[in-house]
Amino acid sequence: MEKKRRRILEGAMLCFERFGFRGTTIESIAKAAHVSKSSIYECFENKEALLRAIVEDVLRELLAESDRVCLPGQRLGEDIDRTFDAMIALRSRHRLLVGIYREARQSGAHGVLEMRKALEEGIVFHIEALVKRHIESGETFRLEPKVIAFLVYRSYLQMIYDWDDLYEPLPPQQIKTALNAFAL
Repeated sequence: MEKKRRRILEGAMLCFERFGFRGTTIESIAKAAHVSKSSIYECFENKEALLRAIVEDVLRELLAESDRVCLPGQRLGEDIDRTFDAMIALRSRHRLLVGIYREARQSGAHGVLEMRKALEEGIVFHIEALVKRHIESGETFRLEPKVIAFLVYRSYLQMIYDWDDLYEPLPPQQIKTALNAFAL
């Protein structure tokens, strides 16, 4: 059952990346995953549940990687750099994240907005916990941890998505430098 579930999730990710949330059907997911539509409904209630499972997997992967690279004794700026390196690596592997952000912004589809919110809340909560850990170890900041986390994450989104709509994409190092200069 787990093997089939994984195949369905991979097929759904391909379809969501290719067609967007609104353009993806259970039938297209079944075709991409090489399973029947009834097999999908055995594992997932609907298309939103599939997207939720994918977002949860991506978030879990990102946070695990961030925990792995955030080492004791580093300044917060270094931990944020390393966390965003992990996000940038995930972004290149999971174009779905880009699609969720863009589709939520363009269409306002309820299911996509929920997934974007869940993804953002998870990342902001993680960055906030990182900031609190640094405060406990003696670092001081001008803003509250949640405000820093929100500003850092939202600035990151602006630099990788909205900037690209107007200008040439920035290299990852320049994005990280801007985030540290702005938020910390």
